[in-house]
Amino acid sequence: MRLATLIRTSPAVWAAPIAIGLPLLYYLGGPGQPPADNYGYAPTITSYPLMYTYPFAYAVASALGVWVSGTLRQARVWEMNYTRSRYRIAAHSLLPVVGLAWLTLIIPPALALMRAGVWPTWDSVSPLAVGMVVSVEHAVIGFAVGLHVPRIVAAPVIAIGTWVAVAFTITVDEPWVRHVSGQHYEPLEFGEAPVFAGLWPHVAFTGSVALAVALLWVPTRRLAVVYLTAVAVALGGTVGTYEAVKDYSYNPPLKNYAAAMTCKASGTVSVCMPSVTSRDLTAATVAVSGVLQDFRRAGLPRRPEQVIDTLPEGRFSSPSTASTWRVPLSLAAEHNDLRFAVALAATGMDCSKPDPFLRRVIIAWTAHLTGTDASWQKLRASIDRQGEPGDVDGELKKVLSKKPAVQAAWFTQAVETACAR
Repeated sequence: MRLATLIRTSPAVWAAPIAIGLPLLYYLGGPGQPPADNYGYAPTITSYPLMYTYPFAYAVASALGVWVSGTLRQARVWEMNYTRSRYRIAAHSLLPVVGLAWLTLIIPPALALMRAGVWPTWDSVSPLAVGMVVSVEHAVIGFAVGLHVPRIVAAPVIAIGTWVAVAFTITVDEPWVRHVSGQHYEPLEFGEAPVFAGLWPHVAFTGSVALAVALLWVPTRRLAVVYLTAVAVALGGTVGTYEAVKDYSYNPPLKNYAAAMTCKASGTVSVCMPSVTSRDLTAATVAVSGVLQDFRRAGLPRRPEQVIDTLPEGRFSSPSTASTWRVPLSLAAEHNDLRFAVALAATGMDCSKPDPFLRRVIIAWTAHLTGTDASWQKLRASIDRQGEPGDVDGELKKVLSKKPAVQAAWFTQAVETACAR
């Protein structure tokens, strides 16, 4: 059968308006829209619409796979003396179905990239590629179901069942379920990108079932061997995938700092920001130089090798070290607080829960040292609303009344004490 005839007679034609229209509705209606502050980062832009297209694409593939299989069974194709292998016949018949499932997946993220004026990257399309492979697997499973169950019953049941099973995995308490569902769910933040460890389980879990049902079609008289092999493949794939992801948290494995970075030297220090916000890189290097100079004058030399923006670190933050300071440079530049942000990093108070009172005194002293008292007062207003006790101003006056060398010694000891809590 010619491709044009195959497409014209396929159920994918009459299903296309619904299959493509529903994901488009989710995208155009708002839930699938990427955030406005996406910085032109392609993985963020595509991840939002993809969240809503996965379940629809898989439901389309499985339901129409059932319908195509049922049509062939009803036409008694398998009872005829055909020359092509049954696998080739099945693959040929499923071409339009898979094509429609792929269109369902591709169109919303493609529109999102076009509206943002951004070219796709591998990090932005790798979850899409996974969805395309899993769509084929669902079509194979649906085809197998249609060989044994009437299509009028099986098609709507498997469509709804597949959609629910994929779309509602995030409501299940066990995290591992979402990591094998075929839906790389988490929308990506700026600088984040998928990794292989978070992608392959989706393909392997569904693929093991699809391969198992495909093996049942092997023409042989040794049915017991075929059945045992199919069961072994299904169990091995599903159990093996579960073992691989059972220790994952609710977030999939991700890499950060995947966005393009631009760096500039400031003396012996390299200051790095995302390329999309690097217009503020010169101001950031000036702030770094100024703060380091202020600390040196106070007898508190700081020698970082790199000051790097935290914007591309996504949801997995890393603490600063003596050689690498992680500072929200882009965010600080937006609020004209670059110098204060660098000063906070220079304190070296990187513990997770410092003593609240000492922390405020240390910041107040640092703001006085670096000339950022206005920024400290803004921060202090938000802290004071939390009702933290202590006379910060009184303690600061006591410290400032001492000699510079004594102040430097006090500062070093205060940071150690605050973090030893």
